[in-house]
Amino acid sequence: MKLKLNKVTQAILLAFSFSTCSTYATEFNLNVLDAEDIENVDMSQFSIAGYVPPGQYVLTTFVNGQRLGAPRDISIIKLENTENTAAQLICIPLDMLEIIGLNASGKEKVTTTQQGQCLDLSALSGIQTKVELPTLSLNITIPQTWMEYRDPYWIPPALWEEGVNGGFIDYSANFSFTDEDDSTKRTYLSTNGTVGVNLGAWRVRGDFNAIYQKREDDGSNKEQHNFDFNRFYAFTSLKDISSVLTVGENYFYSDVFESWQYSGVSLESDDRMLPPKLVGYAPEIIGVANTNATVTVRSQDRIVLETTVPPGPFRIQTLDSGVRGVLDVTVREENGEEKKFSINTASLPYLTRPGRMVYKLAAGKTRYDAHSVTGRAVLSGEFSYGLSNAWSLYGGSQLNGDYQTLAVGIGRDLFSFGALSLDIAQSVSNFEDQTLQGRSYRLSYAKSFNDLRTDITFAGYRFADQEYRTLNQFMSQDRTGIESGGQKENYQIYLNKYFDKFNLSLNYQYSTYWQNKPQTQYGLYASTYFKMPGASKEKASVSLSATRAERDTGLKDDSINLYLTLPLSSGRSISLSELYSKTGGNNQFNHSVGYSAYNDRDNYSVNAGYNHGENVNSQSSISGYYSRDLSQANISVNASYVPEQYSSVGASIRSGLTVTSKGVASHRSANGDTRLMIETPGASAIPLENGVTKTNSAGLAVLPNISSYRQATASINTSKLPDNVEALISTTDITLTKGAIGYRSLSVMKGDKLFAVLSLDNGKNPPFGASVRNTNNRELGIVGEDGVTWLIGIAPKEKLSVYWGGKVQCELWLPEKIESSSSMLDLSCISGKETAPVASSISSSQSIN
Repeated sequence: MKLKLNKVTQAILLAFSFSTCSTYATEFNLNVLDAEDIENVDMSQFSIAGYVPPGQYVLTTFVNGQRLGAPRDISIIKLENTENTAAQLICIPLDMLEIIGLNASGKEKVTTTQQGQCLDLSALSGIQTKVELPTLSLNITIPQTWMEYRDPYWIPPALWEEGVNGGFIDYSANFSFTDEDDSTKRTYLSTNGTVGVNLGAWRVRGDFNAIYQKREDDGSNKEQHNFDFNRFYAFTSLKDISSVLTVGENYFYSDVFESWQYSGVSLESDDRMLPPKLVGYAPEIIGVANTNATVTVRSQDRIVLETTVPPGPFRIQTLDSGVRGVLDVTVREENGEEKKFSINTASLPYLTRPGRMVYKLAAGKTRYDAHSVTGRAVLSGEFSYGLSNAWSLYGGSQLNGDYQTLAVGIGRDLFSFGALSLDIAQSVSNFEDQTLQGRSYRLSYAKSFNDLRTDITFAGYRFADQEYRTLNQFMSQDRTGIESGGQKENYQIYLNKYFDKFNLSLNYQYSTYWQNKPQTQYGLYASTYFKMPGASKEKASVSLSATRAERDTGLKDDSINLYLTLPLSSGRSISLSELYSKTGGNNQFNHSVGYSAYNDRDNYSVNAGYNHGENVNSQSSISGYYSRDLSQANISVNASYVPEQYSSVGASIRSGLTVTSKGVASHRSANGDTRLMIETPGASAIPLENGVTKTNSAGLAVLPNISSYRQATASINTSKLPDNVEALISTTDITLTKGAIGYRSLSVMKGDKLFAVLSLDNGKNPPFGASVRNTNNRELGIVGEDGVTWLIGIAPKEKLSVYWGGKVQCELWLPEKIESSSSMLDLSCISGKETAPVASSISSSQSIN
């Protein structure tokens, strides 16, 4: 018995098989088809296992499940003069040999074929290659015996990409305006960021910052403004030696000596190029803002972070782990009042993997006031070498004609008792009237007590005698003739304790000086959470922070803040805050209550407070803060009102613009570092990742803050795609070198869907099973009986080709206006020459049996 199918039903079944087809061979019983011309059927592409029509394809290659970078041109070649008429060759380009990941013995067995155009991997026993057209992928399975070592968390250097050439600017800007009741008006505007140009493997960078301040009083105006580039430099990643070469103005963040600025050249090993085993250390910034405040963190004269925070306690944990030395923190309140404090970044005990050498080398002149240089050129270097699993040797030296320092140290892994290091440094400073020799001693310790759930992140002690000079101290004294106050002793400890529902952090620093008074800084941070009976399912939290900074003038700045958060629902909460502060001997108290809410893109809060204390007028206040994550920027606005005191408004933006040969896209700031440009050709407003980032009108978007030397994955958010768009390639991955501008194209099919009846110029129809493709060789439909075809992803006036017998047989053109799928188009497929579009509408209610 023959099964007679309605032609529309046949087309739908064929469309379904097209979208879900596999590579298994399928044997068709053509007798079930009620076709008048049963010979006019072409099912060849379904009847042979793994058969792919010969031609050129853009395929993503996978080796043992691991993606090998961007899609590549792969040719499918039909083999002649063989008994198997369907025999074909997957032509793997020669340049893929190095990235496949074969070991030495595997590479020796690889030859070439097709006159040296394609790799021949057949000598590797057990290898399998398979093309899957539905996913546009080439899957290669290679037995592990032929493969080099692979770490799932590390991509070997052969697969790292330098990205595309281009330029960018990343910036953040902050604005505030305060109108005081005594007619004083204050305007504050600051911006900082990085401009960069990428040429091949080289990255050229310039860090800039600018400040504008204006104060208007009765009859007088005072303005202050400044703009400068902190440094100009260029760098490149040297993969073979896992190092970064830098030329120009830079900062030498030393783990042995004090960090310093230079103009010259440096070569530094970068452990991020190695399989991840160690986690870098970075300090955190803890403080309290009384109003909508701007927090600025500087390393010497370079701004490493600037952000706006709402009233209340803040905790910043996003500093780069490579930053070393003293960090200066400024908290600028709305009324212009500034609180300043410093933190010493800690260097963990120097331990290095056995046989591994870590080094930093630099040659150049010391730099001050951004671009000025002084003294003779300096040659500086430091290293650490792993002697064994337990012992590491480290040291370094800084030399020029007038100044020499040498340091040597030993690191010891105490295993269950932690890690310890000890080093000694000797300096010789030759001034015009004297020569000074001094020594410095340093002891460092770190330990994670897993059973006690306690981390001593860093504990250290350093002593320097009176004639010891760091390089910065020597250069300053040699240039100005003024003896700087050298440090005598320094104690540091960073402690974290974790309980089941309670966390405790403690940091302490105590420094003494040979010429100045001692300074002390310490902070305590504690937090816990608990369930509120009858309240939201979310838990309430309470935190306590206490800080003290004793200045060299003998004054003490204290603050204690108690912060309680009571959750409501859907990201909403109420907060209560009690703040005590003592500045310059005056006690102040602040009580506030706030309401806040957040979602995937928005965050806002409203706070009301009351402030009173010694030598200040009691005052109430109300403030609001709102931030939003856009595809092109992170923005925030804030406003405050203090009766009989002042009113204030402010705003901030963090954004960037990247330009390449692929196009231009604005985006959230990447802080001058690695980024990935995504293109969705022919489609705009395509959501990526969490849906916040979308491609612009040119189909471009930039994902910022991509990890260097680590595999990054980018994907289309298919759950938020428009109805007329389908993601053909929804995800991709890439591994980029430091500072690269990566590029990936994610194909989407955007267009209409409709039924059409295809006819040839001889009055017949294309054979059942023929393939309809666009100019990109993408299959958009399969011909059914009597030419009935379900087409997807089509556009007006588009030219399509119809394939059967392994080649293009005819071409057709879609009309200028495509109606909805409620009607069926009659399309003429012309062979041999191009003609104008021919189409007529057939009512879908007509019988087509």
